[in-house]
Amino acid sequence: MKPLFITVLFVFSAHTLHAAVPGAEALAKLITHEFDTNADGLLDQGEWQGGIARSFDQLDKNHDGTIKPDEVDALSGDLAEEAGEIGGTILVVLIKQALLTLDQDGDKAVSRKEFDALTEGIFTKLDADKNGSLTLAELSDLPVKMVTK
Repeated sequence: MKPLFITVLFVFSAHTLHAAVPGAEALAKLITHEFDTNADGLLDQGEWQGGIARSFDQLDKNHDGTIKPDEVDALSGDLAEEAGEIGGTILVVLIKQALLTLDQDGDKAVSRKEFDALTEGIFTKLDADKNGSLTLAELSDLPVKMVTK
């Protein structure tokens, strides 16, 4: 369940900077925990891309290559476990809004290409020291870097 919750937070933070900044370090810790496959405390680009790919796959419940509103509705039970029933309901509405803003072709679904466009370049933006890996401190800048150029 945690990888899905991280994805939700990740997508949500991209569109709600004010709500995500106070929890930025916690989000960075969760992402590191879930994406850091070699457990070295750093994320290289491969781990980042792998984590993002797994996130899309978890959201794409019917595995048709797109995320549709009804697939987001299916998250309500899992999100209620993490955030309570009311919190889960609110998160589903907000996630739908955030994801559907990625729908560039207007088909009311988010394709893998549209989803990947959200994360394209974020690794480079976050890698402040340009060493090819992300530290917890660099990941803590995720909410700000997602909405700034």
